[in-house]
Amino acid sequence: MIPQTWNEFLEFISDVLDRELDQPRISQFIKIPNTRMTSFQIISYFSTDFQKAKIKRKYKWGCKEKYFLIWCITKITEKLQIKFHELYQWKVFQKLSSILDLSEELLLTKWLSLLNYKLKEQPWKKEEDDLLIKLRQLYPGPKDWIKITIEFIKTSETVRYPKQIRERYNNVSNPNINKNEFRQDEILLILREAFNTKKNWARISKKLPGRTDNQIKNLYNSIIRKILNEKKNPDEKTDDLQILNLIIQHNNYDPIFISTILDETKRKQICVKTESSSDNSQTSEMGVNNVPIQLVYPFLYNQPFNYQNFYFTYPQFYLLPHQQSLRNPMYNQT
Repeated sequence: MIPQTWNEFLEFISDVLDRELDQPRISQFIKIPNTRMTSFQIISYFSTDFQKAKIKRKYKWGCKEKYFLIWCITKITEKLQIKFHELYQWKVFQKLSSILDLSEELLLTKWLSLLNYKLKEQPWKKEEDDLLIKLRQLYPGPKDWIKITIEFIKTSETVRYPKQIRERYNNVSNPNINKNEFRQDEILLILREAFNTKKNWARISKKLPGRTDNQIKNLYNSIIRKILNEKKNPDEKTDDLQILNLIIQHNNYDPIFISTILDETKRKQICVKTESSSDNSQTSEMGVNNVPIQLVYPFLYNQPFNYQNFYFTYPQFYLLPHQQSLRNPMYNQT
């Protein structure tokens, strides 16, 4: 049996203590950190750094802590000659929690985070969904997902981690989920709240009992995608808020109707921009560096006109005092 203290644990694994980890085999199941330590370094690390920073171990684990956990569990599997998926039946994490003076939930959570994604992404079976529903009825609290994960792994043959189990239940397994098609009033409510809450799916789902965040988000993305595909230029970028604003104004989310309005609005913007640019090109000829020149008709008997020592003859142009920096050097100052 697995001992309860660290010194007893070292005696327990004494015959495999100096054996190096079989990293090629372990890497098939576990993501091994870049840090590498020998058995002597592991023992020294536990008695110094790990013990001193035990409080921090509850929050954030670095490469050394992760490698330390992998080393401990691997030595146990080598000693007991078991495989990684049999750890839960042998209650290894329960024993290891007393050795390291850490909670079983914490050790299991950190261990699951080290598993390769291929192990986590196995397809779900109906038996697993049924088991998940039963466990959720036993542990209905919002922070009971770790307990559910432990019981799930002990009972099921498949390894799952807490986030995966929580998302599976909330989006698929929960018997209270309404899987019928969305009604028109629900769709309009979702689009209106997406505009008001800036697509906060959790807040929107609270206003639609039986609908999940994932359902609402998928519906929203589907409607926006259909509208963009109906545009004359689907690749052109269009702001979602502009689309939502049109839907709310017309109380209509028909893709053809909304895309037609978008195309017409874009066409009008192009026409207005073209007209304004043509007007600017005509008036800019009357200015210097886009600064308008004021005409002066000095009816002084057609004599040269003197203004601040600048002489002009009718019908010349002159610049106002605040435009002196733009004066033409062809006029000589006297």
